[in-house]
Amino acid sequence: MSTIGTYNGANIVAFPCAPGIKQLNLSMNDTTPVSTSPFTGVQQVQAWPGADFWTADLTLPQMTSETVAAWEGFLGECRGMTNVFYLGHPFHISPSGSASGTPVCNGVTAPMSYTLATRGWTPNTYRLLLPGDHLQIGYRLHRVLTQVDSDVNGGAIISVWPSIREATTDGEPVILNRPQGLFRLSSNKRSILSAETRLNAVTISVIEAR
Repeated sequence: MSTIGTYNGANIVAFPCAPGIKQLNLSMNDTTPVSTSPFTGVQQVQAWPGADFWTADLTLPQMTSETVAAWEGFLGECRGMTNVFYLGHPFHISPSGSASGTPVCNGVTAPMSYTLATRGWTPNTYRLLLPGDHLQIGYRLHRVLTQVDSDVNGGAIISVWPSIREATTDGEPVILNRPQGLFRLSSNKRSILSAETRLNAVTISVIEAR
């Protein structure tokens, strides 16, 4: 098995490098029950802290039997929803902002926090990160929600989605180049469509590993 580590007892399976993803539908999900009064129409909203998570649908280019073999092996190694793998957005591999410096976590940020304290940026710099940029903390992929500017000491507070999963450690790296997060298949069933053209079509649905 081509594994690169473990997570909560699951093997982390190496994600195939080629061919690359042709299309990715990366979805943000929040668990927010809403009840509406049938008499007044007034809504009661309950946001559940930490119940936000990624899902994604991946479409791969059509492949020959020789090329699709690596993906067949990968899907087998996933063992359905048992094992996990790293996945990043193939079209957002670096920030749109002017990110400079060597950012790290500043102190401990608690789980379920919506903001991340960082340091190590170039001081007094605007537009380090822009809304829609991605970053990685530990096992987790996060999206930047607002413009990030550094202060005179090179510190910056980053508003992120989803919320922080595991407590950060002081000095933990903030990964900006090809950030990734841990995912698993969203179903135990895996299918590869083969046509008379001898080309194979693969579509994969995944969910953030928690």
